[in-house]
Amino acid sequence: MNRLLTLVLFIFLCSTGFAQLTGIVGEVVADHDTTGIEGLEGWKTYRIYAEFSNPLDEISAIYGDTDSPWSVNADGGFYHSGLGGDFGWTVNATIVSFIPEVAFDSWFTLHASNSNEVNGLANTIGLNETTFSSFNSGGDFEINSSIGASIFTLAGDPMGQAGDDLRVLIAQLTTETPPTGLFNLQVFGEGMQNQSYNHVGVSIAYPSTGDDVLGCTYPSGVNYNPDATADDGSCEFEGCTDTLALNFDSDATLSDESCLYLGCMDPFGIDYDATANVPGMCLYSAACASDFDSDGLVDVTDLLLFFETYGYSCGE
Repeated sequence: MNRLLTLVLFIFLCSTGFAQLTGIVGEVVADHDTTGIEGLEGWKTYRIYAEFSNPLDEISAIYGDTDSPWSVNADGGFYHSGLGGDFGWTVNATIVSFIPEVAFDSWFTLHASNSNEVNGLANTIGLNETTFSSFNSGGDFEINSSIGASIFTLAGDPMGQAGDDLRVLIAQLTTETPPTGLFNLQVFGEGMQNQSYNHVGVSIAYPSTGDDVLGCTYPSGVNYNPDATADDGSCEFEGCTDTLALNFDSDATLSDESCLYLGCMDPFGIDYDATANVPGMCLYSAACASDFDSDGLVDVTDLLLFFETYGYSCGE
């Protein structure tokens, strides 16, 4: 966890494991070949949902940082209405009724798609004009800084709860091609803070249609399929998968044997670690501390080396 999660999520009791999140799915809610909105012909509006197995399951946070980037991408970029907003709950419902294109703005959220659907209090940290600059100009969205950013809410907030339909709306994206991306979620299983789980690097999957080619659509996936038109959540990423390693990669699903372990690499050290491949400090017995030539023996050679320094002041 980085500084962002330490700051924002410190009050939560966290554990590790697998919670009730069953996936993140994208669904087409508007095909603009038929909506008649000028300039959006050939585009589609997608709603992105986090799906769960229990109506009490609850999103505590959507977040991104250096170790766990949060991103959405689409060839051709994203549509933004000048009267829309960065977050669904800030979209003015009254304006939507008079200016239809505002309803198809691209944004992120917890549950709400406009101001009339607010039923709680979602909060943000680190999401500002700078972090949205590329996205709001039609480009990709990515949070990958060391400080990071998050949409979050407090335990028990209905904005984060799965509810009877077992899903929480987390984004709306209007694009020319199906959007791809990675989301990181902290989830309270059955709404309980002592059942807190982090789901890292979850990609967007799409229901199969007769025209879809399902596969991994994320270019960094080892099984990336350039012909796939809909992500099926099968992407695999190589890296260090050992949580005890210096370079543990929380996004990695396949080990590439690159893990780095800090430890004593000297077989004569008391704390010698045969798995270490990054040199660390070693502890030696009092006798072995006199093995000046490090040959494993305290012998006459070490005595001669001692004589060479005998009488020197340790302050010199």
